[in-house]
Amino acid sequence: MAKQGVQFSQFHVNPVCSPTRASVMTGRYYYRTGVTDTFLGRSMMHNDETTLAELLKGAGYKTGLFGKWHLGDCYPLRSIDQGFEESLNCTGGGLTQPSDPPGNTYFDPMLRHNGQWVKKQGYCTDIFMNAAMEFIETNREQPWFTYIATNAPHDPLQVDEKYAAPFRQKGCNDRDAKTYGMVKNIDDNLGKLLAKVKQLGLEQDTMVMFMTDNGPQADRYNAGMRGRKGTVYQGGIRVPFFFKWPGVARAGMTVPQVAAHIDILPTVLEGCGVALPRDLKIDGRSVLPLIQGKRMAWQERTLFFQWHRGERPNAFQAAAARNNRYKLVDGKELYDRQTRRRRAISPLRIRRW
Repeated sequence: MAKQGVQFSQFHVNPVCSPTRASVMTGRYYYRTGVTDTFLGRSMMHNDETTLAELLKGAGYKTGLFGKWHLGDCYPLRSIDQGFEESLNCTGGGLTQPSDPPGNTYFDPMLRHNGQWVKKQGYCTDIFMNAAMEFIETNREQPWFTYIATNAPHDPLQVDEKYAAPFRQKGCNDRDAKTYGMVKNIDDNLGKLLAKVKQLGLEQDTMVMFMTDNGPQADRYNAGMRGRKGTVYQGGIRVPFFFKWPGVARAGMTVPQVAAHIDILPTVLEGCGVALPRDLKIDGRSVLPLIQGKRMAWQERTLFFQWHRGERPNAFQAAAARNNRYKLVDGKELYDRQTRRRRAISPLRIRRW
């Protein structure tokens, strides 16, 4: 996807999954949406939030979700209440969690299809991707929006041994071998999806985005970045982001400007020619001009990230502010991306900054 499309080198999300998903769906910082954490009622999005699915549905798009929603399992918070006409999803934060039927696993799982429990055959990621491809093929004659959010890779690490074995042979421990096996399965499925879109003759008219919702859950390879999931250091919030749209996205280009989850909604709307309602306040901005490689002055901005399991912002607690050059962590650590050095700062400079 990087070779055929655009890669963002400084794309950011929240330290944990539900807040990231809320921002992707609304274009707004997650504190506005009511989603501040992953459990204890803090992952239920306000039902009056306007989602990307609702906006596209209103513009004539067929909308489908396949995989993880994690923004509310009961009416009126479900995906089918928030703009998705077709939904095949796991409940809660993923399979085998407390919201699941007892004994559920990644293989032959019980899932929710349009609000009803159904028993499916196969491996979860394969099931979600196959259902998404069927949805695309069924609706190929009209505009469609497909949100595919795999629950893998995530604990518990359940995957066919044929996927984990090659990584064991390379010397990986059991946890890493299973994790990378799950990633390989996602890669295979993504390849099938791209091939299906091309086979249906839809490639030139389809934006494809790939990202993750936070950094690695466990200590493993993380591109030399500090921290992991749950932290506001780069290892917890900087993630891959690829954008493929033949004829529009400049193939092989890397975008160095900072961007984030809140930018997805306005970017998709601009690409689809759907106007943002005037009374809808969002925090993101469309990065489509960057994807197109347009020569233009890009206005500097600061992005904000925080996660401390609380319900409200708390100054300088597990918090980061980031612009193109600098990153401030917890109000006391200032990092200069240009020189790749940490700078000492006084309390006075913190207040001014």
